[in-house]
Amino acid sequence: MTITAGRARTTRRFASALVAMSSVFVAACASDTSVSAPVLPGDAPQAQFRPLAFTADINTKTGKISITAPTASTNLNGPTLSIGGAESPNLSLLGGDAVRLIPSNYAASAVGAFAPGKIRVTFDVIIENKLPGVRFITPTWPVAPAAGVILFPLDYVVTTTPGGVTGGDGNEVIVEQPRFGVVDPSIDWSGTGAPGSGAPFSFFNDTDCSLATSNDCFRWEAFDAEILPLTTSSVRTIGFDIDATVGQFRTRMIVAADLAAAGAVAPGTIAGTVTSSVRGPLAGVTVTASSGQTTVTSATGAYTLAAVNPGSRTVTLSNLPAGCTAPAAQTVSVTSGGSSVANFAVTCTGLPGAISGTITSDNVGQLLPGVTVTASTGGSAVTGATGAYSIAAAGPGAGSLVLTGLPTGCIPPAAPYTLTSGGAATVNVIVDCPAPVLPGYQYNTTWTNIAGGQVQLDVRIDMRTFNDPDIIDITFGGNTSDPLTVADLSILFDNTRLTYDAAATADAAIPSPRLSAAAIIGANTPGRINVINGATGNGIPGNVAVVRLIFSRAAGGVTGASVNTTTTFNAISSRSAGAPIVIVPRVRNLEAPYILPAPLP
Repeated sequence: MTITAGRARTTRRFASALVAMSSVFVAACASDTSVSAPVLPGDAPQAQFRPLAFTADINTKTGKISITAPTASTNLNGPTLSIGGAESPNLSLLGGDAVRLIPSNYAASAVGAFAPGKIRVTFDVIIENKLPGVRFITPTWPVAPAAGVILFPLDYVVTTTPGGVTGGDGNEVIVEQPRFGVVDPSIDWSGTGAPGSGAPFSFFNDTDCSLATSNDCFRWEAFDAEILPLTTSSVRTIGFDIDATVGQFRTRMIVAADLAAAGAVAPGTIAGTVTSSVRGPLAGVTVTASSGQTTVTSATGAYTLAAVNPGSRTVTLSNLPAGCTAPAAQTVSVTSGGSSVANFAVTCTGLPGAISGTITSDNVGQLLPGVTVTASTGGSAVTGATGAYSIAAAGPGAGSLVLTGLPTGCIPPAAPYTLTSGGAATVNVIVDCPAPVLPGYQYNTTWTNIAGGQVQLDVRIDMRTFNDPDIIDITFGGNTSDPLTVADLSILFDNTRLTYDAAATADAAIPSPRLSAAAIIGANTPGRINVINGATGNGIPGNVAVVRLIFSRAAGGVTGASVNTTTTFNAISSRSAGAPIVIVPRVRNLEAPYILPAPLP
C-alpha cells in the first residue's frame, strides 16, 4: 500500500493498518537514487501479475460485461526507497478490497467500420475507491506514463462456453482459447485523451516497445489525478477490436495507483424532479443511487438523495405508476459537499378524467334531453331532462365533443376541450336550432302561378291547429274547431319583384271556409298591404281564408326569383258565448317563400 511520505516508524504503522483492512496488492521500488521494479520471473509479466488483475468477461452477443476482482491472497512486496532519512511510500497494484471497477454503456460497431473484418467493442469504466481515509494517486511503480490512476489490459483472450457445462454455482463455465490475431486493444485506450496518448507503454522490463521482442508493453488509460476515499473516478471509455466470429472474450486489467492518507471527505447530494408531460409531477417514485442511497419523490415529484460520497454515481427509478415506463439511468458527478442534479422526464399514458356540462339550444326555454355526447378521446354520455351530461372516464389530451340525436335542423357547433391526466373539464355547448313550432293557430300562406303572368297569394289561419279550452268549438263543413271572427294584419312584400294588383272580391274566387270576400285593403304604401276582414255571428271554424291577393311581376320578378312576405298581426279574434277573445299571442306564423316559375300564358 502507498501512503504519503513521513517518518519511517509512522509510515510503516499506517501501512500495516491498511494492509490489515484490505488485501491490496503491493509492489515496491529500490535503490537510493531511482525507482526500480522487482525482478520478474520468465520472459513476460502476464503470468506473474494475472492473480493481481481484474477479470472482465464480455459477451458480444448479449452486450453483458462481468468484472471480477483479483483472487490472489499474497502481496507482491518490494524494497523501500530511503531519501534524507525518511522512508518512501509503499507502492501498490490495487486489488478487490480497495477497488471496484464499474462497467457500463456497451457498444459494438458494424463489421469493418474501423478495420477490415473487425468489430470494435467499447464500454465505459469507472474506478471506485472502497477505502476510507485513503486516496489513490499517480503510481510510482510501475512507472506511470502520465499523471493519474492507471488502468491497462494485461492480456486478452477469446473464450467459449461449452454447451451443457455448468459450474458448481449453476453458472456457465468459460473456457479460454488462443487469442492470436483475434482480440486487440483499440485506440479507445487513449491515455490522457491527448492525440497519440495511450500508445503501448513499457510498464515493467522492456525499454523499447517498438521491438518485436517486447512483451510487457500495453495500451493504457489515465483516470483522475486522485480518487478520494469512498468516491468514484470520472468515466473513461476503453475498447477492443475483435474478429467478427468472436462471441465472447476476456481481458485482465491492472489498476495501478499509490495510496496516500486523506482527510475526511464531505458527502454530497443528488436532487431533482420526476415528471411526466402527460401526468405532471410523479409522487411516490423510488429513486436509487448506485452508491446505495434511496428515497421517494414528493407530491411535487421532487427528491433528494443525501450523504452521497463524491464520484460518478448512477441514478435509477423504480416503482413508477402503472402506465409509466422507466427512463434510462442518469450518471452524475458528485463533488465533496456539493449537490448534483438529475431530472427525469418519464413517458406515461394519461389517466382518464371527467368532462361535464350542459347541451342547450339557442332558443330560450328549449331543452335538449336525450342527446348523445361523445368525447373524441374516449367516453360518452346522454343528456338528462335539463340537457346536463357527465362523461366519467374520458381520455386525457386535446379533443372535441361530438353530438348525435339532436332535434331535426339543429346544427352542433365545434366543442373543443383539453383534459389533463386525471383532471376534470367543463364544456357547455349551445346548439343552433330552428325555432320550435309552438302550439297555436297556424298562420300560413300559399302562392300560385296564374294566367296572364300574374301570381296570387292566399292567406289563411288554420283554427284547427289549436284548441283553446276557453273557446266553444263550432262545426263548419264537418270540421270542429275554434272560430275566427276578425283578422287585422299587415303584409310586407318585395315590390321590386311584384306589384300589387287587387284582392279577390267574388265569393267563388276564394274557397271556403273564408271570413268574407269583402276584405278591406289598404295598399297606398309600396310593398305594404293592410288587410282587415271579419265574419258575422260566432265566426268561421276550420282553415279559414283571410284574403286572396293578386300580383303582377315587376322588373325583378324574373323566373327563379325568390319572393318573401313578412306579416304583422294587428288584431286576431275569436268568440265564445258571444264574447270576443283576442288570440294574437296564440297565432304562429308559417309564412313560406316562393320561387317565381315561368309565367303562364
